[in-house]
Amino acid sequence: GNSLMVVVLAAGLLLPGKVQAAEFDVSKFNQEVGLRFAYGKNTKTASVHLYSLLPRWGIFLMAPGKSWGPFGASFVVEGIVSIADADEVGFEVGFTPMVKFSCLLFPSVLAYIEGGAGIISESINSPALAHSFNFTPQAGAGFDIALTPQLALSVAYRFRHSSNAGIYKENPAFNVNFVQTGLNYYF
Repeated sequence: GNSLMVVVLAAGLLLPGKVQAAEFDVSKFNQEVGLRFAYGKNTKTASVHLYSLLPRWGIFLMAPGKSWGPFGASFVVEGIVSIADADEVGFEVGFTPMVKFSCLLFPSVLAYIEGGAGIISESINSPALAHSFNFTPQAGAGFDIALTPQLALSVAYRFRHSSNAGIYKENPAFNVNFVQTGLNYYF
């Protein structure tokens, strides 16, 4: 137990000096395209597990390292295709326009928060969902870690709420916590 902790702490302190990380070339940050993989689980008692692909495209309104110093802002459109493990196997398909605020913490690490609201069609047999057409307000945060000057490993958390926004009388909230990882290319 303690020896493993010592090894992990030593590696965390010593490796950054030994490993040469790539640095972002923010002069090329005009647009982004990426693909994330996500695992999500709902927050209610009826258990639903989601395994998702999230293709995304974005355009910088202001890239980090320009007028706002290390800060940036962009508009992102993200799709979602999920397989759902619930009472029966189901699926969901949708898209979400989002605003993303980023901050270049280090030359190789871009932190961000993002959020938006989209629409989704959910075909999941579970008491957690009442209807197949829902709206999806969501927000999250993460880090892009430079693999090359324009390619990044993305690691993120997202909270998503799905509901029909009161269109139908029955409107249970379907809240999901997602962990995401993937690749993002800036150009």
